[in-house]
Amino acid sequence: MNVRLAVVVVVGMSVVGAGACSRFRTDPAARGRQIVERMSAALEAAPAMSVTTHEVRERVKADGSIQKANIVRNTIVLRHDRLYFTTTGDANSEAWYDGIGLTLVLHKEKVFAQARMPETLDRTLDALNERFNVPMPLADFIYSSPAKALLADTTTGGWVGQEMIDGRSTDHVAFKDKGAEWEIWVPVEGTALPVKAVLRFPNSKRLRAAEVQFSNWSLTPEIAADRFTPHVGEDYEGIAMIQRATILRHAADATQSGGAEKK
Repeated sequence: MNVRLAVVVVVGMSVVGAGACSRFRTDPAARGRQIVERMSAALEAAPAMSVTTHEVRERVKADGSIQKANIVRNTIVLRHDRLYFTTTGDANSEAWYDGIGLTLVLHKEKVFAQARMPETLDRTLDALNERFNVPMPLADFIYSSPAKALLADTTTGGWVGQEMIDGRSTDHVAFKDKGAEWEIWVPVEGTALPVKAVLRFPNSKRLRAAEVQFSNWSLTPEIAADRFTPHVGEDYEGIAMIQRATILRHAADATQSGGAEKK
């Protein structure tokens, strides 16, 4: 009886285990979210990071046509209130965020703009998008929690399959939400740092899509002491960093009505 019981238990456990694996394989939504959360955990754990991205952007011109731009960006992040990046290619710019303000330099035009920013990188990334309409396809990956930035209750999609990229097996996930569609490729083995992403913004009047290739990831970068201190050429002209008209209009409405509601 004991032997028969043991056999029945083992068989039963095998059936349950096979059923669970089968459900996992056939539930792309759950699997996709798990992959994004694994990637997010790897990035969240890093007190600092650096990465090189090759970006192909589709920008909307004034006449409504699409213009492609190729950009190479080197980014350095120090949690939770420092950011530096420099771009070359179709855009030659440099930016410093030091926990107090942002300085943005356009080297081809020899101009720079400065603006006071919130005290954290997360809120500064929000401000760049909401107040200044500055598109940053890399932003979702340098938030303190990329999973929270990428996934919401309204987000749909999941795991697509496994694909080879530069000789590495990767998990391909695809999701969409209000006004945005995105795909990410994450290594199946090793540290879950993204190797590729495609982002689409069908309703955007400025950035319609971006394909991003990641390379040279470092979660323990050597950072110079003055890395986040702005360096602007003496012959550069200062210009205003223009806020979005809709934000200014909302601010004016709030002032007229006695002030904005505090969150």
